[in-house]
Amino acid sequence: MRFTASPVVELPVGGAVLSFEQDNDSFEVGTSVWNSSLVLVKFAERCLGDTALPFADALRFPGTHAIEIGSGCGPAGMGLSRLGLADLVLTDIAAVLPALRRNLRRNRCHLARAPRLAQLHWNCPAHLTQLASPRRFDLVVAADVVYVQESVPHLIAAMDALADAERGVVLLGYQIRSPEAHQAFWEAVPAAFPVIEKVPREHLDPDYAFEESDVFILRRRLRQ
Repeated sequence: MRFTASPVVELPVGGAVLSFEQDNDSFEVGTSVWNSSLVLVKFAERCLGDTALPFADALRFPGTHAIEIGSGCGPAGMGLSRLGLADLVLTDIAAVLPALRRNLRRNRCHLARAPRLAQLHWNCPAHLTQLASPRRFDLVVAADVVYVQESVPHLIAAMDALADAERGVVLLGYQIRSPEAHQAFWEAVPAAFPVIEKVPREHLDPDYAFEESDVFILRRRLRQ
């Protein structure tokens, strides 16, 4: 990978500035930093700073067992780690893991506890079983992962397999990349996560409320 040929992306969060190298010339989409991951982190930071805001219940990080799928260069997961999400696994396919490892080393000094890294192909039952053992996750994080229609069933199946069957929540940074993938995802995801909440734009960080990016909270059941 040629990290030096692409701009470094900086993310101010939790009193530090995380920085992420990327390779925009790679054939892997995960080696670029996408806006939805930044929007997601800054939304979380805003909620944690004001617990009166809606959705703060999904961001109670102490004791939360969490995993990010499609971590890419790592801004979403590492940003949430900086905000206190300590029990966290970052995952991606084998071809993208070198970029994830590189950026974890780059930002390790800003993280109280380094997230674990793991390989995950969404359509690999062995990967899913291994990650979900001994218990499934309270929180599944994903940002900009809906982009190919053919991968949508595998993505939703992975979310379903990894999230706790009763209280599992998905924190999703979202942007429409393909109309076909967009339609397929929102038609299928309610079977696994029937409660879908779109974060109003006024609750996003105003400096990171990019027009094309949204944040969704997907739940197994209604908030108590």
